[in-house]
Amino acid sequence: MKIANPLYDKTFKYLMENNRIAKKVISVLLDREVIELTVGQQETVVPYEQRGFTLFRLDFKAIIKEPDGSKKKVLLELQKSKYPTDIQRFRNYPGTNYMHIDAPKGSKKDEKKRIKTKEKIEDKEIFPIITIYILGYDLDDLPFMAVTVNNEVINSVNKEKVQVKSFFIDHLTHSSHIIQVRRLPGERRTRLEKFLTLFNQAWISEKKYILDLQDVPEEFKDIAKYLHGPIMDSTFRKQLEAEEEIDTIFDEQEAKFLHKLEESKLRETEAKQRETEAKQREGEAKQREKALAKKLARQMLKFKLPIREIIEETGLAEEEISAL
Repeated sequence: MKIANPLYDKTFKYLMENNRIAKKVISVLLDREVIELTVGQQETVVPYEQRGFTLFRLDFKAIIKEPDGSKKKVLLELQKSKYPTDIQRFRNYPGTNYMHIDAPKGSKKDEKKRIKTKEKIEDKEIFPIITIYILGYDLDDLPFMAVTVNNEVINSVNKEKVQVKSFFIDHLTHSSHIIQVRRLPGERRTRLEKFLTLFNQAWISEKKYILDLQDVPEEFKDIAKYLHGPIMDSTFRKQLEAEEEIDTIFDEQEAKFLHKLEESKLRETEAKQRETEAKQREGEAKQREKALAKKLARQMLKFKLPIREIIEETGLAEEEISAL
């Protein structure tokens, strides 16, 4: 079955606009049942100099079911990147979907309105944040398809891990889920691995924005069918082609940049090597000069010449001559 590649921003946005499917997707990624899900705000595409599609983010508010059966309200920040991106770009966004309420505009006499607004802000419920990163590239220092990073509380006195339920910790620190879709194994056994079959970049067709799925897990046939629709839409395909064209241009520019970077590193390495060799030669020359000076000093000492004269002639220190 041919589907629109969900690693593309346009397709991913289309996928997550369907609330039923979005709930299913996030349930798989979190390994938690999502009971309710609402979009917090519009997607954000972070520009990268010559590039228009780099870091794509969607914000959600959700109610999830915990393993103990309890329900938990959370804010979800789902970020997707097709290409290696400076980690600072990811750091800029956790916590940004906390809702901000501006105080009413007016004169200083509107104190009552300000107090009322302040009370509303203070009464506003806040939620823990969970971040999800879907990466279209491999992290060299993280050789796993998916990892979950959860908060641990350590007693700073005895260094022991403690089990504690803290509103402060839950709401001011956050857990993360990191997915590397290109690390999908050949044999897919878990629910997450089966879902990521829909992201399998090994099945890219002639058009990179289309995946030709060789296998569709039964549970996710509905999502595959949903992603089949866009490739039948000429307008949607043109938008994907535009995104692919930008990717191609960026790839060429990136290749040139990396080539120049490698050349620069090579020149730098060669320059350092020449500098090291020059210092080594200089050190060897000084050692030879010192050896000749000592040899000359010994000869002058044999003839019982004055120390001052030997110092002037050889450049050796008085202590060095005495040691001879």
